[in-house]
Amino acid sequence: MPEQHNTPAIGWIPAWADLQGRSAEAMDAGFVVEGGTGEAPQGQEYVTVWAGGDAEELAAKAAGKGAGLTLLCADPGTTRDLAPGGLTRVSERVLLMAPTAELNTGVELPDNSQVALAPMETYDAVEITVFDRPVARGRVQVRDDFAAVAITEVPEGPEKQTFERGLFAAMAEEAFLHGAEYLHMVVEPDAAAPYEATGWTTAGRLVSFG
Repeated sequence: MPEQHNTPAIGWIPAWADLQGRSAEAMDAGFVVEGGTGEAPQGQEYVTVWAGGDAEELAAKAAGKGAGLTLLCADPGTTRDLAPGGLTRVSERVLLMAPTAELNTGVELPDNSQVALAPMETYDAVEITVFDRPVARGRVQVRDDFAAVAITEVPEGPEKQTFERGLFAAMAEEAFLHGAEYLHMVVEPDAAAPYEATGWTTAGRLVSFG
């Protein structure tokens, strides 16, 4: 199904790579994401929509270069017992999506709170402070009308959800101003349910092989 290659299903990958200080280059069947730099650099990774033969072709390329392969699929069961090109299944993550217009709403933060955005090299850092003390942080990047976000720090306790909503509202506003209709976020499977209860929808599973 060649038409899947250029659908919005994986158009958010370059913005997601930016959040990690990585780079993404388009290929015929998806993207190749380079490892980037940092304390824990990751290896080269091929990312595509699960589409049978195309995934097998990318798997062969990935194996030949010692790279990883990540498949975006609606049902992880389709790859449950599959090891494309002899690769080994190493992880499974959840892709969540939420409309920017629904998250871009006012949130009642504690008194003396402030929300600030600061441009970094490959993304915008979002920070909430209380009495000038940082309490929550996140990242947002918009690339070609696709927005990817990540929560990097949030306090545990009764105010956790309030601060998360504050971060998402700020990130959704930034994304909306740049023409992005949805936020995309990748989380571990056990973290998905709480977000689904607050307006996020599971859009697929990222199954990685190495």
